Amino acid sequence: MRVVYTITLSTICVFCAVLFSCSTVKEEKKQRQETVAPNTFVSPVTELTPVQQAAFDALNTLQTSTDEMNRLYSTFANADQPFYPADTSFSITQSELLTFMKQFVSKYCQDLSEDVKEELVRASVLAQEEYTVLYCNDESLTQDFKNGLPTSGAWVIPNVLGRRDVIIIW
Repeated sequence: MRVVYTITLSTICVFCAVLFSCSTVKEEKKQRQETVAPNTFVSPVTELTPVQQAAFDALNTLQTSTDEMNRLYSTFANADQPFYPADTSFSITQSELLTFMKQFVSKYCQDLSEDVKEELVRASVLAQEEYTVLYCNDESLTQDFKNGLPTSGAWVIPNVLGRRDVIIIW
């Protein structure tokens, strides 16, 4: 009887330990996602202005004009991206995004003329005044931002106008 009691008690203890450890891992992952990927939900804009529509049109054209597929693409807003959880996040202004988009297009859209690149880049950043970027590093090394924002890994710009996530693979 004592052996059965000991085995039953041991089984219950092991079960509780496994149950507790699974919930702790889920809690830690959720906490990390909440701190790194802040809730960026924005109600979708019901009607786009001509400038906002032009920004989406420019992004669509850039998406199909990259030298390699899937360097720049859009998904539904707040979609679960394969890069999550993000390593960090930061905010950039429209003019900062313009600078980075120029770098990106210069490097990854070689078949476009310089005039077309300039026109598309200028239009593509006009959807919003400020953007949140979720940075997902593709290297195991930690990034420091001493030399500016990183142009490596993946940038997920979530919930642009409540309509789409924009992904840039550097």
